[in-house]
Amino acid sequence: MRFLLNIGNTHTQIARDDASGIELLVTLPTADLLQLGNLLLLDQQGANWSAKAACVVPAVQQLLQKRYPGQILFISSVSYPEIDFSRYDVRTLGADRMANAAAAYSLATGPVLVLDCGTCVTSEAIDAEGVFRGGAILPGRAMSRRSLAAFTAQLPEIPMQQECPPPLGLTTAAAIAAGVDLGIIGAVRQIIDQTRQVPGLHQSRIIAVGGDAAYFMQNIPGLEAGSDAFTLRGIRLAK
Repeated sequence: MRFLLNIGNTHTQIARDDASGIELLVTLPTADLLQLGNLLLLDQQGANWSAKAACVVPAVQQLLQKRYPGQILFISSVSYPEIDFSRYDVRTLGADRMANAAAAYSLATGPVLVLDCGTCVTSEAIDAEGVFRGGAILPGRAMSRRSLAAFTAQLPEIPMQQECPPPLGLTTAAAIAAGVDLGIIGAVRQIIDQTRQVPGLHQSRIIAVGGDAAYFMQNIPGLEAGSDAFTLRGIRLAK
């Protein structure tokens, strides 16, 4: 039995990988995985299983390597010989971003920019020749809310909302929504615009994935929705 693990800062996806495709089995808090140090769903399979994983939480990777020696392949840049990562310092490149690049390159016939909208919003640019051209990282909407609450004395942590807020908040909470939610739309639009000015990336498709992708899809024209299994698809391609 083969499995795919997408271990993010906030959530972990566990999927089955077989000839019929990718089947997402469960999404659980990564904090639970870190606390338990095991994969109960996979333990039920006995010892006859293997997995490929993209992990951005070193403590979780260390726990799983110790508990399941040899059963989980943790992906790295060498897992994708079809992608040229030579322009990037891969020692600092998250495995999820590598998987996104691989998934995008397998789907696109030209340059593509992936927007992964989760705890952070990241972008991964791949040109038509399979060269990873880099990208951007910025705080996601939830992280920005938590940061404002954590580093000030009076600003509250406001709930997430899908509606685009008006620019002139008449309460502190509404002002935070305006600053964070309008601000991040502007930031992402600027990243897209500037990326498309780079030679070789002028006609880039923009694929939005991740838990908060719907917000950006609603508010930035021209984005394509990636599947819930987009990063998992990239993990599956690892060699």
